[in-house]
Amino acid sequence: MELKAWKDAWVIFKKDLYTDRMYLIWNAIFMIYGGAMFSFMLYSVDHADTNIHPLADYLMLMMVPMIGFFFSRRSFNYLKEDSYTRMLCYYRTLPIPVKTVMKSRYVQLVFTIIFNSIILFSTIYFVFIFLNKEMSVIEYISFALTWIGYALIINGLYIYLEFLKRGKIYFWLGMLLMLSMVIITFAVAVLQGNLVKYTMDLSVRYALLSPIMWGTLLVGVLLLYFTGLLTIRKLTDRDLV
Repeated sequence: MELKAWKDAWVIFKKDLYTDRMYLIWNAIFMIYGGAMFSFMLYSVDHADTNIHPLADYLMLMMVPMIGFFFSRRSFNYLKEDSYTRMLCYYRTLPIPVKTVMKSRYVQLVFTIIFNSIILFSTIYFVFIFLNKEMSVIEYISFALTWIGYALIINGLYIYLEFLKRGKIYFWLGMLLMLSMVIITFAVAVLQGNLVKYTMDLSVRYALLSPIMWGTLLVGVLLLYFTGLLTIRKLTDRDLV
């Protein structure tokens, strides 16, 4: 039964991917642009210009979670058409079990993170090489996985809002989450810290044994699992009309 649910989830994902396959181009372009922008900000972390440090932190906190997003008609129109709620209404009429819908979202998340991470972090690394930034491949993989773990944490929250809130509420709660990132960046800067440099230093020191890397990945996976369970339980009773 569980295997069939995953097979059905894969079918739903493939259908969505085929329908919006041209949007993958926009994903790639955006990740390349974001990677180039991040690279120059991250490179500045090793220099004395402290005015840029908070910006580098904010860019990472805000942009890295986007590796979990797949650009599609649905994602572009969620505010105007409440497209996520309409999707759930459609699946409920078929009917498709809530667990299968959630599994399809997990499949999409894994695919999107792999696809976007390869582009984003490869772009950053190649610019690092061009700028003569000394960081081995293993150390850089540790750095990338640390932030991918963070992306999992934030995407767990986004999936919860995506499935349980209407478009306008989802938008404003997303804005509130971005504001919280501004506050975190400001607080870290006041304390004369830097999240990017801290994660880079730990990655260089410990490589794949980095405690913060394993910590973010573990928290991200657990949060995805438990928010998924909570979302399924609440989604069963949600009024989609």
